[in-house]
Amino acid sequence: MKRIYCLLIVSFLFACEEVIDIDLNDADSKLVIEGFIDNSNGPFTVNISETINYFGETGVVPINVESVMISSAAGDNEELIQVGEGEYRTTNISGKPNETYTLTVMHNNIEITSTSTMPSPIEINKLHYVFDDREFNPAGESGFEVTCFFNDPVGEDNYYRLLIYQNGEILDDSGFYLFDDRFSDGNEISYTFFDRRFDLDDTIKVQLRTLDEQTYEYYDQLNDLLGGGMGPGAGSAAPGNPNTVYNIDVLGVFAAYATNTVNFTIIIE
Repeated sequence: MKRIYCLLIVSFLFACEEVIDIDLNDADSKLVIEGFIDNSNGPFTVNISETINYFGETGVVPINVESVMISSAAGDNEELIQVGEGEYRTTNISGKPNETYTLTVMHNNIEITSTSTMPSPIEINKLHYVFDDREFNPAGESGFEVTCFFNDPVGEDNYYRLLIYQNGEILDDSGFYLFDDRFSDGNEISYTFFDRRFDLDDTIKVQLRTLDEQTYEYYDQLNDLLGGGMGPGAGSAAPGNPNTVYNIDVLGVFAAYATNTVNFTIIIE
């Protein structure tokens, strides 16, 4: 079980979400491409910018490129339309599980590509919450503790990311929650948000994302960079850049993932 600590607020390729704030070893200006596609009808958005410190204190500067294209192995192709500075959006293409997607960006006559395969979505079986009034716990306060249950498919390598929202707001200060099935293949998996406590009448949304291996490894590297594998705030003595998912040295990620979401309200029955 792994979890990643970082500041989230990112713009997602179909739904808007995160921007990753990391002080990385990179003094030179870098192109940053952030794109995501899920199992929905979209629209999906690709954001392109240039930065000196990867989402560092100097911020990012949106830049325009010659073209942005998303294509699938099944033959679907769409050139995205520009809707803002460095922001490109789909109008027709939809996300389908078990399909492979390629993002192609033309910038200064250079073709930049990344490919990702969307796994099948995994259903959340149930969500359980219990009141924790211990004086000392990982969250540092009393409240309801939430656990998510889902079944891992047998005989497959599977990679997961969990997101949790409280009253419509993503709980981003504790970052990414990652899980793989290396030691739980084919079993029911339970994941408890130990560092979170919730109040009566809170509305909670839990989203389970299934990732391909490349995307999982990208976020796993962020875990090492941000915490050295030792948890939130530990910090890496010599931070660097995560391995690129593109064909050239470009920052950011292009990911195709499938989602399953459950909403509920904490009540006393």
